[in-house]
Amino acid sequence: MTLWLIGIPIVFGVGVGLAMQPMMFCAQNSGDQQDVATTTTLFMTIRMLVSAIGLAIAQSVMQNDIMPLLKVIAARFPDQANVVYNIVSNQSVIWESNVPIDVRDAVTEAYVKSTHKVYLVFLAFGSLTFIVSLFSKNLKLCRNLGGAAAE
Repeated sequence: MTLWLIGIPIVFGVGVGLAMQPMMFCAQNSGDQQDVATTTTLFMTIRMLVSAIGLAIAQSVMQNDIMPLLKVIAARFPDQANVVYNIVSNQSVIWESNVPIDVRDAVTEAYVKSTHKVYLVFLAFGSLTFIVSLFSKNLKLCRNLGGAAAE
């Protein structure tokens, strides 16, 4: 179990890291040589802005999905309702010894369902991005400092 908790973020980080550099290279190659610094700065600024917007979307989807699920769990376990609502602000509460395993499992399942919904939202965004990329212009790579494309 611990291997999965450590391994999945590492694989995800490597994949995202390997995808970022080619995108940066393509952005730099699409402009003139004297505009490489400006292109890089603009690319990084847009990437950070889109990342912030993506995080806001993910948080909104997660919060709107998890709260109704937690209300159902709190109604199912009325004696543990306070613990269930405290989990929203501090997820480590779930691992305290006084939390019954049934409540722990139900809350974990609710978070998995909500995370899956976030995944589906970003899968839709990713699919749209892929479709848009099919219509992007194909540029030849520059192989010299003058900026002329290789023949």
